[in-house]
Amino acid sequence: MKTSLAKLTFLACVSILSACASSRRIDGSGAATFERSVAMLQNDLPARRRHDFDVALAVIFMRAAAVDAGDLDADGDVDYFDARIVSDTAMSLLTEIQRGNLTSAAEKQGREVAAAYFKQLDGLGYDEVVELAGDLDVGPYVADMKRQVSQTACAGWQGMARPPPLGNTSRIRRCD
Repeated sequence: MKTSLAKLTFLACVSILSACASSRRIDGSGAATFERSVAMLQNDLPARRRHDFDVALAVIFMRAAAVDAGDLDADGDVDYFDARIVSDTAMSLLTEIQRGNLTSAAEKQGREVAAAYFKQLDGLGYDEVVELAGDLDVGPYVADMKRQVSQTACAGWQGMARPPPLGNTSRIRRCD
């Protein structure tokens, strides 16, 4: 009898805690409330779900800030170095999210970008944030990015006798 009562009590507690975690929402009404609500949501999540949530926050921010758009180093072409900037920015942002510095990282891109990001996530919970980020498997995204970089880079070499220089871009430039 005591064992079944203990199991029932345990299951009730787990159900209540699960409901609390899933009912948490992001409050995007201001920077401080945004940071606090994201931190509370993160703290309620198990490790795997927290990682997915952090990655989803980063993906949504990268889209909002248009960090993945084309020629980031303004050298006239989309190449390895632009992909490197996107990669470094994403890793830096993810680190800031995991440290709890999401608001300051967002505001580095500008207050307007940060405010739009906060507003976009306002009222969303874990499931909605992950859904908004879309498929968190970045493999197809990276393959598409490499294909775009290769096509852009090769366009300037068409009709020339020499192949493009190798160097750091040899893995992604395949001009025939």
